[in-house]
Amino acid sequence: MAVETSTKQMALTRDINPGGFMERAQAMLAQVSGQVLSEPGSTPYHPLRAQYAQAVVRNPGMATQQGGPQIVMGINVINTTVYDEANKTSTCSILDLDLQSQIMSLWDALAGIDSPS
Repeated sequence: MAVETSTKQMALTRDINPGGFMERAQAMLAQVSGQVLSEPGSTPYHPLRAQYAQAVVRNPGMATQQGGPQIVMGINVINTTVYDEANKTSTCSILDLDLQSQIMSLWDALAGIDSPS
């Protein structure tokens, strides 16, 4: 039986063990926050982007927990996730560089910025 994408992906938010998906997402979220804080002030929405980056720096664990549902639903993450129906767990083989890219592309949404596409 096919499992809904949301079910498959949300299982990643429970992968909190050392080396698990959420730990990797936290590392990449923290890394991207540094990039955002270094971007030119002329970058669209920079003040709001930087405000969120500062929140990530202050509490990366909380930011990852809050942003987890959006991150796991990113297309790069979906395409590299496999679901184990028997154990109701997912594993994701996304490379760090691709996860970093996914988080960067989601940054405005993670920050709650209403930016036109």
